[in-house]
Amino acid sequence: MKKKQQTDAAVLFDAWCEVYSASDLPLPDTLREIQIDELIRKNKQAAYHYLYSDIPLKKRLVWLNKLFSDCGLTDYEQLLGLLKENSKLIRRNIERLLLDKEKKTRKLLEQLYPELDEESQNWARQLFKYWDNTHASAAKIKFRNKQAVIDYCSKHIELYCTQQIAWLPQKPYTRLHWANETDVDEFVPRHVIRYVLSEYMSLNQVVRLHACDAIVPFIEEEEWQAMMEELFRYWQSDSAEANRRMLLLPYCFYGSEQQIARLSPLIKSWSRASRKQLSRFVLKLLGIKSSPNALRILNEWMEISPNGTYRTTSWNAFRQAAIRKGMTVEELADQIIPTFGFNSPAEKEVSYGTRTFRVTLNPDFTLSVFDLEKQKVSKSLPAPTKHDDRKKAEKAREELSTLNKVVKTQTKIQRKRLEQSLKNGRTWPRKIWQTIFIENPVMRYITTGLVWGVYKEGQLRKSFRYMENGKCITVDEKEFILSDDAIISLVHPVDLTSEILSGWKKQLDDLGITPLLPQLTAPVYYLSEEEKQVNTITRYSGKQVYISNIYNFETADITTRIENDILYIIDRSLNIVIQLPFVTEGNEVLLKEIYFSSLEEDEDMETIRLPKNEKLPLSAIPERIICSILNMLINAFSLEK
Repeated sequence: MKKKQQTDAAVLFDAWCEVYSASDLPLPDTLREIQIDELIRKNKQAAYHYLYSDIPLKKRLVWLNKLFSDCGLTDYEQLLGLLKENSKLIRRNIERLLLDKEKKTRKLLEQLYPELDEESQNWARQLFKYWDNTHASAAKIKFRNKQAVIDYCSKHIELYCTQQIAWLPQKPYTRLHWANETDVDEFVPRHVIRYVLSEYMSLNQVVRLHACDAIVPFIEEEEWQAMMEELFRYWQSDSAEANRRMLLLPYCFYGSEQQIARLSPLIKSWSRASRKQLSRFVLKLLGIKSSPNALRILNEWMEISPNGTYRTTSWNAFRQAAIRKGMTVEELADQIIPTFGFNSPAEKEVSYGTRTFRVTLNPDFTLSVFDLEKQKVSKSLPAPTKHDDRKKAEKAREELSTLNKVVKTQTKIQRKRLEQSLKNGRTWPRKIWQTIFIENPVMRYITTGLVWGVYKEGQLRKSFRYMENGKCITVDEKEFILSDDAIISLVHPVDLTSEILSGWKKQLDDLGITPLLPQLTAPVYYLSEEEKQVNTITRYSGKQVYISNIYNFETADITTRIENDILYIIDRSLNIVIQLPFVTEGNEVLLKEIYFSSLEEDEDMETIRLPKNEKLPLSAIPERIICSILNMLINAFSLEK
């Protein structure tokens, strides 16, 4: 490039960075007309020259992200060369760009490593550690015995890493025993504990360290968890500093289910205190932990959290856990529905040591307590007497006092999930349906108030209802036997004739049953015969809409984006993208048409590839999905007024 052209490009680059590094500056018309990405690709050397020129750090950060993120440039030598500036912010941005590019950048970083200062070398080692622990082979680390553990930790412990735990009190980890060790006077050497803690505390990115995964089982589990609880509380008492949050990794990854459960109110407390990043950080850790309590906490946040950011974070963490287990999100959510300790008849026994009580979950989700000794029913457990085991009694009373609340929360979660199933027509094979909806007492009470259907090739063959006596009946109250190969789904009113729909409503009314969700009154919208032959809905063309209204309908499953005068509504529960092109005339926004595209399996809000040129034939979209989409759009934009 000629020197004058290079100078001209640098002026444009600087003007662009000036605007984008200052949020209060409008974008000038001259810059709006310039295709900056294309200009960069045509003038890469000038772009790199500007990157290394004498510009403020803020502009340099904006520019390196523009080059290597937005424009996707791959001259990583240029990017890594910035490490010589010894800037923490630059390292942080480079790390974000390189996390998934090990194959393209590791050798370059290893070659550059000797030229880096101490801080940048420490940073590079942590990046290497992250990459090493994302390899499947890393999980194969094993130790034959405790001496092998001691030798490994002695060899690999690093001064830089131990500096990251200097703030922790040492007393909690000085007297931990080896697991299954009979010699009470033999303790785990302190440097073994320090190795595990320091390895996690020195990380910049969240990852399970497989060497630590192999070391921790050698330590007596309850003592390890008690130690981590003490360190965790120490961190909490010190205002739970965000820059020391990596302590949460060993706490979560090797914590008990009780410790994981105690994180739930903490996340809520942090979210109320506007500590959004810390709350989201813990939600991500729970996805990696993937224990029953961890997944249930995530499921609660992704289904009923009022905050869209937390719903999305929880959904992504839950989805990653499902992928690792080879399941869909919904299949994993089915698997973790709790029974709260109740057996199939919805009963469980509680012991005070000398006395036993039977707690029953009633169909209205209230609890009743039956004293087996006095043969008396009450609503709560009695106070312990001097003959009872006070510790057992107090624990039982505490658990029962919270049980009503958690059962109520769980029914709320399952209602949201069933609403999605009603919309998308999710199906279950008979055996799985019975395990989820009949054998679990909480779900069984929900199931009896719903109308189910046997479907074949997407078409309803027979509707039925499950009775408390264990039988299934039809709308005319005849017994219905489910075949072993039956495929079952919630019935949508669009699949029923008006006569059968009225019959089901009457049956529920006569029995005084109030369903958990308004299944039989779900709105129904029919496509005309002409619309079934095309791929766009034009009945609302020319309608004035207020685009921002759609934001009120965003959930963990539904997100939106606007590009090139098209509103994209991405519905993950339906695996569909709804497209609404619009035109602006003065102060009015007018709808042009509505059409649908498929959401690919690997796509979500962050990875979706737009624009979507595909237009699905309306006849290929299940009627219940059309109903749910039109209902949302009509409510959001008042299309039928």
